[in-house]
Amino acid sequence: MLIGLLWVGSFAIGLAWQWRSPGTAASWNKRIFMFYFHFLAPIVVLFAYTVVPANSETLGGLAAVIIASWLVLGIGLTYARKVGRDRGEQGVLALGSGFTNTVTLGYPVINAVFGPAGLALQVLFAQFMYLIPIVSVSTTIAAHFGNGTRPRTWFGVVRQIVNVPLIFAFVAVAIRGAGFDIEPFVTEPSNWVVFLMGPIGFLELGLALPLDRPSHSFGDVWRAAGPIVIRLTIAPSVLFVIDLILHVDVPAVYYLSSAMPAAFHTLILARVYGLPGPMIRLIVVFSTVIMVSAIVVGLTFF
Repeated sequence: MLIGLLWVGSFAIGLAWQWRSPGTAASWNKRIFMFYFHFLAPIVVLFAYTVVPANSETLGGLAAVIIASWLVLGIGLTYARKVGRDRGEQGVLALGSGFTNTVTLGYPVINAVFGPAGLALQVLFAQFMYLIPIVSVSTTIAAHFGNGTRPRTWFGVVRQIVNVPLIFAFVAVAIRGAGFDIEPFVTEPSNWVVFLMGPIGFLELGLALPLDRPSHSFGDVWRAAGPIVIRLTIAPSVLFVIDLILHVDVPAVYYLSSAMPAAFHTLILARVYGLPGPMIRLIVVFSTVIMVSAIVVGLTFF
């Protein structure tokens, strides 16, 4: 209860801050995101890549998730290229298609449906959906399509892709491969980071959520429908096909996780990298309402 109030309070502070001072809210939103991206996210990445079980059952299920995630992202990028009217809108459509709400909505929903055992699997899904850290992939896409951020040289492309969370993932794998157990040293810091990510995430959401009155044409709604369909129906379908091909036992948790709505952090990335905020708001809000309504109905009657 107290944690929920903390999250709501953080979101309200972000909204009020943005309402009273849009300029400072935008600049601080970017600073907070960069702090999270460079200092907090690497701690969780280091922990996850240190403690993940290395048995065949776990690795088989995650392999199916990873392959399906990259295929779905490819579908989303193709859709964005074909339908988006400009680079910014293409970036928003790609982000809405490829990134699911694995933490803010994913953790409580999976816990409610599957209990603690399911929540443990959801943590693995959230960290290993793309094998490399999700935030590395999403930030690279946002920076590539963002205003004035597209790299013009091969060195610029490498700098976008090889970012801090990805470096820490390689560090964790190298340490583990060398036979060193650093779990006792990363467990407690990661617990604090996971706790802080809630209020920080909702504060950023309040700072990033566009406050202008929604005004979308039929074309806007039609284009936004693509990522919603990809996220809620195509993503779990692709995972099912990969499961059939690989003959691995994909947990039911992963199917529900892959069908989660568009990620909240795409709103933050849109604000940080100058992508169209109203369009990503449309995708996030509609996909979230549809999925949450379906889950409530399912839990009530089934």
